Amino acid sequence: MSELDVLLYAWLAESDEHRAELRFNDYFRAAFPEICRFVRSLSVDAATAQDISQQALIKLFTHLGTKRSVADDRMREAIADLRPLDFGVLHVRLVETWRGKVVGFRDAVLGFRVPREPEKPPDIWKDLRDEINGRIPLLTRQGTHFIGDVRTRIEPLLADLMTPERPAESEPHLSVRESVRSEEPIHVAQEGAVDEQIEQFVETLLRYAHGRDWHSVDNSVHCEGAVGFVTRTNTVRTYLPTLGIPSNGLLYTIAKRQFLDSVRAKRPENSERIDGLADETGGSILDDLDLESATGQEPASEEPAPWTAEVIESADREVEARYRLFLEFLRQPLTRAEADLAEAESRGGAKAKRARVEALRAKYERAIAVLRALHETPQPTEDEIARRQGLTRNQVKYVIERIRDEFSNFFPDLVREAQGRRKRQGTEF
Repeated sequence: MSELDVLLYAWLAESDEHRAELRFNDYFRAAFPEICRFVRSLSVDAATAQDISQQALIKLFTHLGTKRSVADDRMREAIADLRPLDFGVLHVRLVETWRGKVVGFRDAVLGFRVPREPEKPPDIWKDLRDEINGRIPLLTRQGTHFIGDVRTRIEPLLADLMTPERPAESEPHLSVRESVRSEEPIHVAQEGAVDEQIEQFVETLLRYAHGRDWHSVDNSVHCEGAVGFVTRTNTVRTYLPTLGIPSNGLLYTIAKRQFLDSVRAKRPENSERIDGLADETGGSILDDLDLESATGQEPASEEPAPWTAEVIESADREVEARYRLFLEFLRQPLTRAEADLAEAESRGGAKAKRARVEALRAKYERAIAVLRALHETPQPTEDEIARRQGLTRNQVKYVIERIRDEFSNFFPDLVREAQGRRKRQGTEF
């Protein structure tokens, strides 16, 4: 195993938000030079390689740190509220068994780590990871089967409710599966074709139930609990793939796709050749890319470019792009909480999540206010910033330390330059 494997799963297994951010910082620092070398092997200049590598790491954080966390919260709530229908003893037993297996899968995924010590036999942790991920297709099919049982009983009645005066297409609501598709979720391969009739039934029922009292809809289709059962079962089977255990190959896959996108944008005449290359990274985003290509030597450095106006403008754009990513990274906890709130508001009872959003928004605005102050000339002291913002000196100090840590990840070259300048001048930041 590699150090990146240890750091990746230590980050993903961390439940505390603050400690998880620190774990990701460790992963970022270790992965950044590795992914830069890989991108440079694609005949990319150093500045572009850094930009692509940083974007790839941010995308990885969004997929695994944000979307995966949201998927876990929604799936956990759904499985906790899921109750069998009055379809007989066998149905109850099967649903309860499925719930237990889903909970077991979630626990195995979130608790997955790899030891630093070498294992005998080697790579046994990969077998365990594959075994856990291998449960996803079966659990998904079982959820689809349960929804199929409901469809058999209520679809004719549901069709009668969908009168021409209220066509399904007129409803603005998107089903859970449609909402996930709009966010480009991570999928794993499943055996067989998706049952389109089941998909259509779910979308029709959820669209009809939107804005209506679920109990009254249940009465209309003569099946108590049908809407809640289908909604929660569909949520679980939708988010199961997103919760799968990834590999470090995901980072290299994202970086390669970032590279291909950048080439497409610059050279549209080569789109056919590039599309062929893109096919090589097709399939599940959880698939491993061949990591041997990432172990090659970094190409020899080119001659430094003359400092023309075009070069200076290009460098400024590159710094600006990195700075936008830096600000986006600072906002990630608030962005994730806002997504949770939007989901909760669609079901009602979002008081706690709304309070969390407000708390995180205040924290983010505090960080941005301190960041703006650090840009001032002359730079104000910590006491001065605290007085302006109505904070304690320790609060300001904590925000500055976090900004420094994150900034050094996005701008290691600027940090080294500033440190050298301060050393020569005998000053402090």
